[in-house]
Amino acid sequence: MNVLIINDISWDNFALVSKRINPLCINPNHRINYYYGKHMRYMVGICNQNSMCLIRRPIVQSNIKECILDSLKFTKLCIIFHNFIEYNTLSSVYINVCEENKIPYFVMSEHCDKFYMNGEYISDKKFKTCVREIGFEERTLNIEIPQEIRLFEEKETYPKNIQEVVNNLRSRYQMLKDKKDSKKIVYDENLVKERKKAIKSGKEMSYLEFVANKKRWLKEVVPKH
Repeated sequence: MNVLIINDISWDNFALVSKRINPLCINPNHRINYYYGKHMRYMVGICNQNSMCLIRRPIVQSNIKECILDSLKFTKLCIIFHNFIEYNTLSSVYINVCEENKIPYFVMSEHCDKFYMNGEYISDKKFKTCVREIGFEERTLNIEIPQEIRLFEEKETYPKNIQEVVNNLRSRYQMLKDKKDSKKIVYDENLVKERKKAIKSGKEMSYLEFVANKKRWLKEVVPKH
């Protein structure tokens, strides 16, 4: 049997996901279904750690209705990690689809200690108990998808013109080179020679002063006959 996992685009609390997706709460013989995306690596880690089977599902913007229908056809229940701040995303769409088609679903949120089951806040029962009580019946699905649905996080766009990319790279490399050149040690041979001469002259002057002082001291100490 399948268990479908959905989360907000901005969801990052996978410690809470790990707390709910494990053999203590879900039958280890069930298969965890999860859509490809930037969070896939966290779900892979959770399932590997708990020796649970993970089914990776693709989702295509142009074919989203069929993707959702296929994901729920043989799904026992849906678990949605949703903070009620994102709308027109998969989280809100699946909540509406599950409500309309009487599909058992849970909503886990960082804003509450317990969880929601089929839209009702549950505070007097454990999550694993509720999951065990759910059975499965074949269902006919009827779903409507919003025209504008946001599936993934919008990322900064980059120039597609190859020459523009090359020019940007050259500019950045030149900046790095200039910064490196400004910090390097410059070896000036003439400056080194002058410095050595100055040191040598300084030593000679010190020696001459030492000899003069020694002669003066000897004159003062040694008595004249």
